Amino acid sequence: MDVSYNLRYQKQNLSNRVILDKEGEIIIYGKGFRLKGKGANDKGELINFSEIKEFYYRNDKIIFVTFAKEKYIISDSGTLFEQLLQDIYKARNEFLMDALFMKGGKLRAEFEGNFERQSKFGKLVNKGRARLRLYEKSLIVIPPTQDAFSVHFDFVNFHEFDEMDYCLKIVLDDSVTVVISQLGNDYDLFEEKMNTLLGGMYEMLVNECLKEIFPQFHAGTLLKLAYKMKGGKAVSLKEIEKIDKELEQAVTEFIMEDELFLEKVKLLTGMVEKKDVYYGIARDATVAGGFIKWVMVAIAEKNIVAFSILPRWQKSGDEARPMDRHEMYFFKIIMENGQAEDKVEDKIREIDQSLVVLNFAKDPCYKDKRELRHSPYQYAIRKMPFLRILRKSFIGKAGAQDAKEWQKQVKEIFGSAEI
Repeated sequence: MDVSYNLRYQKQNLSNRVILDKEGEIIIYGKGFRLKGKGANDKGELINFSEIKEFYYRNDKIIFVTFAKEKYIISDSGTLFEQLLQDIYKARNEFLMDALFMKGGKLRAEFEGNFERQSKFGKLVNKGRARLRLYEKSLIVIPPTQDAFSVHFDFVNFHEFDEMDYCLKIVLDDSVTVVISQLGNDYDLFEEKMNTLLGGMYEMLVNECLKEIFPQFHAGTLLKLAYKMKGGKAVSLKEIEKIDKELEQAVTEFIMEDELFLEKVKLLTGMVEKKDVYYGIARDATVAGGFIKWVMVAIAEKNIVAFSILPRWQKSGDEARPMDRHEMYFFKIIMENGQAEDKVEDKIREIDQSLVVLNFAKDPCYKDKRELRHSPYQYAIRKMPFLRILRKSFIGKAGAQDAKEWQKQVKEIFGSAEI
């Protein structure tokens, strides 16, 4: 339901010169809000949350800057400031959860508790009280006057419940730490729900995906693979070989069953060791009984990490044909100093996060933002840190049908990646 507050608002240009100063009201909607001056003839300005680049508050003022570089200052809401702030954040956070793809599957439970988030360097990012929404594949933390953020279960490296302090500690793949505490009487139920969801994620990958593809392997072996391949994340051939040498061969045969692609990509795989070749498998929600198969190759020597989502097949009469070409996307390893080898892991994580969180959509990883202006990825390409870095590092793609022409395209890209 729409809510409104009386207040004053200013609009400033890039040079902080005031170009509008009005007494009026703010009307908060689901996707944004309208700032409207007094008088029936004043239509005001409608600002969608998707247009806002920066949003913060200071003392009794709310400040936001749009991507068009316009600055707005909302003030003079009096004793209703805190309620106004909470209502704006409530609507904004609902927008963020959809626009930044935080919701993983269906909502399973909701709690209230404290949170504390630290960077990989141990520096406090933020903390406070929040609503905690548990989805099938994610935990979303929704503070009343801060931006919501999500913990995607596919990228949980470690989690532990501390029965002494009644808290949950989560360490993510990028070494960010999140601690959930002060759950009160709901602590035991929260622990039960979290363990059920995290455990169910592995069972689903094994039973609904890996067991169907590799029925000859023991469930325990497939569970080890599922732990590393959560959500379809890419796993290096070396890691799969450590689990089971025969499994490594079976995964390779499944991924590389297309002989034309095998012929093309040998230019890349022939340059590296098993630790630098990665395979990912996930259930394909768009094709009944289908699977997503993808390949990633890290070539530190060439300052490159590349990935390809293999063509999905469709039947035409009695023949089966690929739905798209063997397109491979190349990304430069960006460094301020050091060796490319030291930064490979970061680039692999960026690709993993982008593909898994965005359900293996390739367009947001490389297309110009003007081409994505009306897509569901418009806000994500502007605000997801890992996706923004990945996009900046894109240097080209190879997509020729002919193997020799495809490899020629790759060699040209190599030249673009030289430091």
